[in-house]
Amino acid sequence: MAEDAMQPGMVHLWPTVNPISDLEDLHKSHGKLTEIHTLTRTNPKQIPSICSLDPHQVRWVTDRPVNDAIRPTLENLYSTIDRKISSNRGILWFEGIELLVRVNGFDAVLKFVRSIVDISQTSEWTILIVGAPGTMDKEQWARLRREAPTISRQQTIDEKVDDSMEFVSEIGIYSQEIDQDVPPMLSKLPPNGMDLITLERRCTQWEDFGFDVSPLRDAINVNVELSREVYQIIESNIRLATECLSQIERTRKLITSPERIKLRFRCFQLTELETVRIQLDEMEKSD
Repeated sequence: MAEDAMQPGMVHLWPTVNPISDLEDLHKSHGKLTEIHTLTRTNPKQIPSICSLDPHQVRWVTDRPVNDAIRPTLENLYSTIDRKISSNRGILWFEGIELLVRVNGFDAVLKFVRSIVDISQTSEWTILIVGAPGTMDKEQWARLRREAPTISRQQTIDEKVDDSMEFVSEIGIYSQEIDQDVPPMLSKLPPNGMDLITLERRCTQWEDFGFDVSPLRDAINVNVELSREVYQIIESNIRLATECLSQIERTRKLITSPERIKLRFRCFQLTELETVRIQLDEMEKSD
């Protein structure tokens, strides 16, 4: 990470599917000189101890009745951040923007981010808003990036994508910032771009990542109207599968190897995805 990216009073979007590793790296690079305050939806038991050594602090964003927890409402999070950045200086790591969007809706979360940007401008804190790529669509990420520009290696990737050819931009803004065990989430196709050639190419890309998209392949052999309908269903399932795969990697210490294989197989087959999500949520809550 470039040192000049961590400027006081700035809010940045940090896309990642491996927030715990990134947080640990942040502590190794900045923790000796700067306080890092972490708000996370990951159970603190799964976070390396280096992240909570004095003066650093880790707080769990959860509804569970545990000590020093923060209820995951926008009001509570705003108040917590406002109080924290009103004194001293440091880095505030806020993980789980995609969960807030799922619970509160994107417009409410965008307003929340704007309010955080406003109160941070006179503070001595850098705020990093952390989320998993692929859990929101391209337009939503773009609107967040206007309020909180991305930093680190991701920023370089974004600049390359902006200047790239049409085919490259179709692959997705965050296609390279991906854990090796989680396929990239491709950007949405515009409605006027859903011709059979483009749908065929998208189908092949998903197959190369390992997803079973045979219903789309079959539909392409029929006609473009049916292909567009099936594409919408498949894309929605793949977004959910990608989110589940990211959660599997975040909670891999809680999952046995056979169970991890089984869950990943369901994700790539695009089957029982809601069941997989519920099972993963229950694992996190029971830890």
